[in-house]
Amino acid sequence: MADSAKPSNKRKRVVLTITQKLDIIRRLERGENKQDLMRKFNIGSSTIYDIKFQKDKLMKFASSAETSKASDERRTLQQPQHEKLDKILYDWFLLKQEEGIPISGPMLMEEARDFSGKLNIAKECKFSDGWLSCFKKCHGIRKTDISGGKKSADSESADEFSAFFKEFIKKNNINLDQIYNADETGVYFRCLPTSTLTGPNEISAHGFKKNKERLTVLTCANATGSHKIKLLVIGNSKNPRALTGIKHLPVAYKNQKNCWMDRDIFIYWFKCIFVPSVISELKSKGKPEDNKVILLIDNCRAHPSNAELCHRNISAMFLPPNVTSLIQPMDQGIIQNLKMIYCKNFMRRLINAEGTLTEFQSSFTIKDAIYGLASSWNAVKPRTLRRGWRKLLFVTHF
Repeated sequence: MADSAKPSNKRKRVVLTITQKLDIIRRLERGENKQDLMRKFNIGSSTIYDIKFQKDKLMKFASSAETSKASDERRTLQQPQHEKLDKILYDWFLLKQEEGIPISGPMLMEEARDFSGKLNIAKECKFSDGWLSCFKKCHGIRKTDISGGKKSADSESADEFSAFFKEFIKKNNINLDQIYNADETGVYFRCLPTSTLTGPNEISAHGFKKNKERLTVLTCANATGSHKIKLLVIGNSKNPRALTGIKHLPVAYKNQKNCWMDRDIFIYWFKCIFVPSVISELKSKGKPEDNKVILLIDNCRAHPSNAELCHRNISAMFLPPNVTSLIQPMDQGIIQNLKMIYCKNFMRRLINAEGTLTEFQSSFTIKDAIYGLASSWNAVKPRTLRRGWRKLLFVTHF
């Protein structure tokens, strides 16, 4: 009978950082035993030979590195494919840091795309999450905070309502394009990120006073993503100076002293915005105007009763308490997507603006915010709108 195989004592492969390699070089120069170093770092003699062979390159890298953090994380001396682009982008990053502008990963990627276009190398570059990770490691960049959790959700009630609602639309023969959901959200329209990418030697990011000017935005769309209702924006000023002389806005605008939704504003939106828009949509699709349409909303105290939200075939239905985070369509990524698009466009304007951060914030008006929100809402894709309904309707093919 053949002998049983003996367990392998093969040494596990170790990839040293630049800092560790430099430490080995210093230890060798002090006369430390090579065998001791091999045991300490769990490496073979060939690795020691390679490190000695690369000594000049390693020392040159260490002397030219912007920070020690880059050497702590980097493991090879491999240069980026496009060194000029890498240098330009890192210089831009340092400049924005000095100006106190928060920088996020997506912003770095967006700027890299712009620079690659100017350098005529856009077709050769792919700015993926992997590229971003390598760029940050190469320069010792990390994420730093600049400066809630969900309410308890009732899963049982959510499941019960989902089953009821699915049966209700089936029993009443209601098409998915005749089911709408509306929900409000707050928008700090001069928004700045709450975190930024920083250099390795910075303990905290440059501070700035958080701008708390707020708007409330009401979003609404149907379950197929084929019909978006134009946004309702609520500010605290009845006649904002920035809107003087503008007769037609891309959103409906109302005012309330705290910028909150209230009963009167919601009734106005339902009767003057929602109902006419739905009737127009039914006509455009050649459907009878008496087709049943459901508006699904949460049980916020600012929302009127069912009796006040009824217009012939168009009526409202309320979600149970404590289920909105689980099944309300607008809370399943739709509002988040709207805000992400808005913030991305806002930060792009900030990056390209001349002057200081404070000057840009002061010059950015409610008019800019309204047009920015309308543009962002238009950019939310039908697929995103459809996906928001999957949990409520148990539909996976959305």
